[in-house]
Parts: sequence; structure tokens; C-alpha cells
Amino acid sequence: MNSTNDKTIFKIKEISARYNIPVTRLTLAVRQGKLKAVKSGKEYLITLNEVHRYLGIETTSESLEKELYIRELESRIKSYEIQLMAIKNCIGMIDKVVTC
Repeated sequence: MNSTNDKTIFKIKEISARYNIPVTRLTLAVRQGKLKAVKSGKEYLITLNEVHRYLGIETTSESLEKELYIRELESRIKSYEIQLMAIKNCIGMIDKVVTC
């Protein structure tokens, strides 16, 4: 997922996982012009607004702000998980040095 000023951009696989829609159905919708997308290499990129339009979901600025906040929190969680893993590795190395 990438962010721009007011639009969140997803790959088809991300949309498929998030909304439980088969990738083939989304790809077909893009090819038929029912879902607007931009092709970047082998991937299609689709804005969150376009996904909501295709699915018939009404978007408001409040819901978009919540969505961005959730994404920010998810990013923080991933960062903390990486830090925790690094700390565990350090503890393991210290334990090996102490037991030698």
C-alpha cells in the first residue's frame, strides 16, 4: 500500500485479501473497465476511493481519516515487532556468552 495526499493506493492482491474478493474477479473488472486501475509493471494499482466506488461503499472524510490512522497503527505494530525480535536476538547472544 502507498499513500498520496488524499488517496490510498492498493495492489489487486491487497484488495483481494482485505475484501475477500478473488484476484481473478478484480482483474476481470479492471479489464472490462468496471474498476479503474493503473498498471505499474505487472501490478494493477487502484485507489481506495475507486475500490469503494466499485463495491458501492460510501466514503466520508471521517472514515478515510480512520483508515489512515489504522494504517499508521499497523505500521507502528510492525516496527515494534521488529524491535522485539532484535531484542530477543540480543538476549540470546548474551545468554550464549554468559553460559560459555
